[in-house]
Amino acid sequence: MAWGAWLHYSLGLSFGKCSQLLGRLGVGVSPGAIASASASTGTDLVPTHNAIKAHVRSAPAVVMDETGWRIAGGGAWLWVAATDDATVYDVAHDRDFDAATNLVPADYAGTVVRDGWVVYNSYKEATHQTCIAHLLRRCHEMIEDSPAWARGTPRQVRDLLLEALDARDLDALGRAKAVADIGERFDLLFEQAHPHDANRRLIKHLRHERGALFTFLTIDGVDATNWRGEQGVRPAVVNRKVWGGNRSDAGAETQGRLMTFLRTAHQQGADAIALLVDLARAPDPGVVAGLTLRSG
Repeated sequence: MAWGAWLHYSLGLSFGKCSQLLGRLGVGVSPGAIASASASTGTDLVPTHNAIKAHVRSAPAVVMDETGWRIAGGGAWLWVAATDDATVYDVAHDRDFDAATNLVPADYAGTVVRDGWVVYNSYKEATHQTCIAHLLRRCHEMIEDSPAWARGTPRQVRDLLLEALDARDLDALGRAKAVADIGERFDLLFEQAHPHDANRRLIKHLRHERGALFTFLTIDGVDATNWRGEQGVRPAVVNRKVWGGNRSDAGAETQGRLMTFLRTAHQQGADAIALLVDLARAPDPGVVAGLTLRSG
């Protein structure tokens, strides 16, 4: 059954295809049996899921992201919070701050690396880093789509952001000087007239994000982009497209727990299947041994 859970929640095979594949390998098990065993495993993983969540919450920086999901055919959201050695997932009905705090508490005081979704601004105690890759993609699209006379603004923004990324290779003093210099040029850009509507929206957004543009240059260990979150979301998106999401809230809870465990095991180089077998054999399942987790 551990193989079935891994095939479904990591590789994205439907329960039906998991059954077919295992059958070809000589293991006769129905799709319903795999689903039932996965739900039971999800319950056994509650202590481990909570421990991974505490581990992520205690990190000095966390990358957050969210993507569309389905529960019983209705709209939902898959939330992810990732560090370099753990990832926690939650499937929620909403895309609001309450949903975000199911993963990272409202009083989190580390650094939140995220895209421009307004909900993340509600982390008032945190330091923020907005995703530079998102901004660069926005600039590229504007340069491609805008009339020639309006391309100057996104080009200037693009060049300043690329210069900031290059500054990662400097020493601490060099990075500090780059932050001051590039920040001053952004401030000058904010004061200029921008007659094109898209440019005004870009400048308004950048002005709002001014304090979150260069955290990756001032705090060690902070990513410039939310790629960790996107890496965590991408396999789940593929899975959703294959089998459509979850049929129930209970299935969504199992989804979050299994994905959290499997992704974290992968990040830590642990044998997830062997750990699931050990969990199934344990008389009183607690936190899975074999993962390196802070107590929070």
